[in-house]
Amino acid sequence: MRKIKKYFYAFIHFNFVSGFLYAFLHFITTPKTTALQRRLWAYESWIIFSFYCLFLYLMMVDTKVNFDQLKRVILVNLLLLIFPWGLFLIFAPQDLMNLIGLGSIYWRILGGMSLLGAVLYYLPYQFYKEKWALYILTFGFVDNFLAGLILFGLFVFRRAPFIVLGAVPLLFYFSLVFLQQARYYRKKFG
Repeated sequence: MRKIKKYFYAFIHFNFVSGFLYAFLHFITTPKTTALQRRLWAYESWIIFSFYCLFLYLMMVDTKVNFDQLKRVILVNLLLLIFPWGLFLIFAPQDLMNLIGLGSIYWRILGGMSLLGAVLYYLPYQFYKEKWALYILTFGFVDNFLAGLILFGLFVFRRAPFIVLGAVPLLFYFSLVFLQQARYYRKKFG
């Protein structure tokens, strides 16, 4: 598992760094006459850089699989589910959503589902020793992995803007953490 984790982390680093360099290169090469487009590239660079810093923090606290690590990771996951992935997608003005390529109603629905996910993932955060926490942790693994895969596929088929690539590596990371925690929970609590 450690070797897989090492390669997985290398993949996430590569994804973040290449995405940031891609967005930053477009920011630099976009003419100043198209100020709006230039600002969007700057915004995407900032989002990817911020998520990368968040990933680096999570990687530093990822010393061993235990309840304390799970609490930190779930807390970060809850914050992301509530603010940028939940409330922003629901309440952002339609003009802004259209501008950044998230104008479809499906992104608003995703924002609502993110808030429901925050409620669901709060349960193992608060009630870790309950037997049903294992099912939520297993669901968290599948949910985050599929969400990352779907968003990456949408980007490849040009159905989602470049900005979603900032979230994809984090979703894969959360998927791995939920899988590790589910295995740890099964060993410890049976």
